[in-house]
Amino acid sequence: MNKFHWSTIFYAVLLFSCCVQIAQATPPPPEGRSFYLLPNPSEPYYNQSIDLGFNVGSTYNDDGISSPFPSLSEYHGFRSFSFIKTGRTYFSEVWYFNDWTAFKTNNDDLFHFLKKHGTLSPITLNISEELALTNDPWITALHAKDINATQYIANDTSGYFIIFSTDFFPGENYYIAYYGVVEQSDLADDTPQIKTLIMSCFPGFVEKQKYAFDPTTPATHPAPVPAVFTIIAVGCIGILAVGRRRRGR
Repeated sequence: MNKFHWSTIFYAVLLFSCCVQIAQATPPPPEGRSFYLLPNPSEPYYNQSIDLGFNVGSTYNDDGISSPFPSLSEYHGFRSFSFIKTGRTYFSEVWYFNDWTAFKTNNDDLFHFLKKHGTLSPITLNISEELALTNDPWITALHAKDINATQYIANDTSGYFIIFSTDFFPGENYYIAYYGVVEQSDLADDTPQIKTLIMSCFPGFVEKQKYAFDPTTPATHPAPVPAVFTIIAVGCIGILAVGRRRRGR
């Protein structure tokens, strides 16, 4: 068997292997990506012995709670929560974008709306205490403990917006996520519960990922390594094929 034949087999196997890796790592469609930032303060994220005190609503039924915000993206998720100890109702609303122009336009429109209906102020939320309450070594060790947010106080809801870009999925990924309480609040008594909800989704999502709060320019991320290998393999096979045709003349 000649040298070309062995080389062809090698690169063909490499190409097939890379394609298999890409198929296995296929990310979820954009329609499902907002749900990653909806809180889940219950099993299996926590040890069964930990009770954070929330009844969790369905992601497909908002339990009669309507959104106080304008529609921002077709990729949207909503979930409500009842804090058993006080009976207070909380909710999270998440919008996902995979295009910079759409993200920037809707983010600007959102802040125009928020300034008309409430008051805004930048804030950093530290969730170290909430992470520690899980009594789980892996969760406690998560790195995203200080979270840049925008505090929003209005008549119908008060809470925190977290806006960021990430490389969690291939390409551009932008999130606008809100975590708040139904009805007006000065947030003094509600912030611990809201931070617990944020803790149950955000730090685990961005762990070992690149992310940036309040992005002002489009995110750029390199192509995944398997895709690079695939391109190289295809190129090598093409070069070898051309070489064989030339030698066969």
